Amino acid sequence: MTRSGGPVRHMVFCRFRHEVSAASRLVFFEQIRRLTEIPGICFSNFQSGPNVSPEGYGMSFSDGFMMDFASLNDCFAYLAHPTHQAIGARLLEALEGGAQGLLVFDIDLDTHEKPPAKTRPVLNQHRHAGPSGAARPHD
Repeated sequence: MTRSGGPVRHMVFCRFRHEVSAASRLVFFEQIRRLTEIPGICFSNFQSGPNVSPEGYGMSFSDGFMMDFASLNDCFAYLAHPTHQAIGARLLEALEGGAQGLLVFDIDLDTHEKPPAKTRPVLNQHRHAGPSGAARPHD
């Protein structure tokens, strides 16, 4: 996969073992969020939480977190830092099947497809539904 040196969104999805409490999961996420306090690690837009999707396609990934890096180099610095690696090792121990309970996905924010300005998100169609529930034309 070819990436530019531009911004990267780093997303991590976790399939925790059943005995790992919600409070313990939050501790992992807080430790990861606090990595920005370490010189040389810089990310923004950190968000974490349980999977609340009603679609049922989460493949049993119960929780996740994401953050944005200004560059691929910033992402590499985070990944290589010994504190990140230590937290990651403890996280793997808390996951169902270790590394099999982890999905990491990075998106290059400079080159991902962006919809044209006139495109309306499909998720907003419910606002335009008529009595039958069918979507009405937008324009």
